[in-house]
Parts: sequence; C-alpha cells; structure tokens
Amino acid sequence: MKKALILLLSVIVLILPLAACGGDAEGVTTVRVGTSNDYPPFCYLDDSGALTGYEVALLKAVDEKLPQYKFKYEVLEFKTILTSLDQGRIDLAAHQFGKNDEREEKYRFGTVGYYSAADYIVVNENTTGIESIDDLSGKKVSVAPASLWALLLEDYNKEHPDKAPIDILYFESTPEILVKNLQGGVIDATLLTESDLNLMNTFLGTKFRAVGEPLSNTETYHIYRKDATELQSAIDGALKELQESGELAALSKKAVDDFFAAAK
Repeated sequence: MKKALILLLSVIVLILPLAACGGDAEGVTTVRVGTSNDYPPFCYLDDSGALTGYEVALLKAVDEKLPQYKFKYEVLEFKTILTSLDQGRIDLAAHQFGKNDEREEKYRFGTVGYYSAADYIVVNENTTGIESIDDLSGKKVSVAPASLWALLLEDYNKEHPDKAPIDILYFESTPEILVKNLQGGVIDATLLTESDLNLMNTFLGTKFRAVGEPLSNTETYHIYRKDATELQSAIDGALKELQESGELAALSKKAVDDFFAAAK
C-alpha cells in the first residue's frame, strides 16, 4: 500500500540528458522515446528505480520485432514531451496520447491504437447537480495542462459563448493536492479515466465517483514528427502483429496486474 501511494503521488520527474539521434556501431538506429515516470500503470519507476509500465513493456515488445532500431527512453515532465518532439530532442512520444484536430495538424500519429480508455467527469461523493459537461458551466474544474481533457474543456467554452465558461484550473501540482481540492470543495470536478478513478479510490481512500456518460472514449497512439514516415510505418507494423496475435491485450492486462500486485 505504501508503495502504491508513493507511485501515485510522485511528482519528482527525472529529466535525463538527451543524446543525439543516430546509428550505433552496428548500424542500428537509436530511437529516443519521450515518456514520464509518474503515471502508473503506464509509466512509473519500480522498486529498483527502473522505468516500467505498459508504455515501456509495449515498446520493448515492438523493439524485439524491429532489429534495425534500438529504443532509448527519455524521462520527461508530461507537458514537455511534445515540446521535446518539436525540438528534435526525441523521436517518439509515448504517454497515452489521444488524437485531436490540433495535434493531428502538427504531428504524425500512428495508425494503430494501443489502449482505449473512457473519460468521465469525476466529483466528490456528496456532490450533486453535475451529471454532464453542460452542468460544469460556471464551475471550477481542474485538469492537467496540455492534456486531452484540457483541450476538451477549452473547446467546450469556445463552442458555447452563451454559457458561463467552465473555470478551468490547470493542475500542475501533486495528485494529493487535487484530491484535497476536490474533497474540500475548492474545485467542483475533475476529469479522469475509469482506471485513474479506481487508482485514487483504491490507494488514497477517496470516495470520488464518475457521473453521467463518458465524455469520450480515448484511443491512444504514438506521436511522431511529420517527416518520420519510415519509423511510424515500422512501429505500426509491429503493433499490428502484436494486436493480431493477442499479445497487445495480454501486455496491457499484465502491466495493470503487475502494478496492483507490487503495490500491495
């Protein structure tokens, strides 16, 4: 239990030195993968301090199918991952990214999704009067900056100028602060996936609940620079093989099971 709390509340994100991309002595191309270490069960540190989780397990399986590439993991703060891709400091962004028009205009997405999650409005146990996104009008809602959830709320405000705007509070502190703010009424709601909600209620003792229908069902993809056609095609081919063999689903289940087992 203690381990789970540490994992879930961790906000100390290690920014590793970023090496130049290129081939090694055997002509194998190094692919610099940008991810984080504070989002279990997708990417986090195990007891030995090694990066683990579904994102890493999946890419290791992909790497085994692509002898021409060697993946190197660069641990970054979430909000800097796409910026690092823009700057050429990494070659691939892997952090449960969903598609939206703005991102698709700027980046190349993989064509094979590798995880699906329903996104819900989440409130404290005794909160009433919020059942849909329309009910968030004039309310304080906390979400991570640059996240798909933030963009969803921003788009809602733009598309409904006749309504009192949702007061979006960009969450850049620890999950513990988010929990206290939601429990204490500082904010009215947040947006979470069902798995995120279960993590909080299981390991932090919260009694938050999802309300209404899912706002979206996010399929996650790897993100590349626009010119990375060869890399994207190769990784998508490997993902397709894993998907068809059933290994993709097995890796996802194992990553979640391993996290909960280690956290006990």
